[in-house]
Amino acid sequence: MYCFAQNQRGIGSKKKEYLHKEVKDVSVERIKRMFIDPDKHGGDFAPYIKARKVMQWGSMSDQFDNFERKYGTTLELLRFFKDIDYPLCFSTKGAWFTKDERYMDLIRGQKNWNFKFSIITSDAEKARVIERGVESPQARLEAIERIANAGAGGATLRLRPFIIGVSTPTYLDLIKEAFNRGATALSTEFFCLETRSPTLRDLLPTISKMAGFDILAFYKKYSVQSGYLRLNRKVKEPFFRNMKELCDQLGMRFYVSDAHFKELCHNGSCCGLPPTWNYSRGQMCEALNICKRKGYVRWSDIKLDAENLLRARLEKAMNLGTREKYSKYYTMSAADYMKWCWNNPQAAHSPYKMFEGAMVPADERDSEGNIVYKYNGAKF
Repeated sequence: MYCFAQNQRGIGSKKKEYLHKEVKDVSVERIKRMFIDPDKHGGDFAPYIKARKVMQWGSMSDQFDNFERKYGTTLELLRFFKDIDYPLCFSTKGAWFTKDERYMDLIRGQKNWNFKFSIITSDAEKARVIERGVESPQARLEAIERIANAGAGGATLRLRPFIIGVSTPTYLDLIKEAFNRGATALSTEFFCLETRSPTLRDLLPTISKMAGFDILAFYKKYSVQSGYLRLNRKVKEPFFRNMKELCDQLGMRFYVSDAHFKELCHNGSCCGLPPTWNYSRGQMCEALNICKRKGYVRWSDIKLDAENLLRARLEKAMNLGTREKYSKYYTMSAADYMKWCWNNPQAAHSPYKMFEGAMVPADERDSEGNIVYKYNGAKF
């Protein structure tokens, strides 16, 4: 019910197709061509592929959902990615594939494949009602254990989205159980409420019933903006504090995908990948992590990956919206825009605004005139 992809796809001209489950799988041959000859077929992804940066798999859809049982597209691609030994990071609510030898035979011993399993509560009834068509929390915990024992690149508990009233009664026990099953990391983020989505609005009464209070009223009261509602930092703090303390006790890496308290991440990959993995360092989470470690951060600390990887024109990388914004930014690459945001602290995507003051501009600038940021985030 809470699915970001569902709420986005349930808006606009494609709503009917989506709600009627008219599914199209990806072109396996096209993806193969991208990775075999990235200069010719990789497009804007070519720099990432050539640098063998970890590919995140599973965001707007789930590669191990029930449609995979029908099409087998993921299985075909897994065989290809194993042949070229490409690093992958999966995000899934699926568990069935960990009992299917066709998949596990490929996964065993694949040290550069990491698996994140989404579980928002260990309460089986709440999960059954809210996560329709998804295997039980217990089944997913067992899947964590099977992956942890497969000698692959590790299993992560993805406690996202964290929903007060749904997640809170069991979240600490869930983390302990995932750790006992072999999870080496926890990644978490609070539920955000898209009030403009008619699909989500129709489902909110059920989510509220499971939470025990009016979710919409609560979010309107404790969010600082309208439309896309995010709970404020103070509401989230005690829960993040508890999770961080427990992970430290267990020896489990802790990561926050939420913009609030992202500074608590073990390293600069908020999705749970360890620091030894080849993920992009040219992003704001990495800058925040450096800032916390050193007390300050310069643009040059993240410049290399940002400029090498983010070459796409901004107009292709994001929706610029108005003609005014298009005329202002159309000559920029994504890296240019990122640097512009870095040097304009009042911009919505600046590190200062993005993390709500966890990084603040220092009085000094570097030799190229770029702002130097100093740390102002959580100390726990």
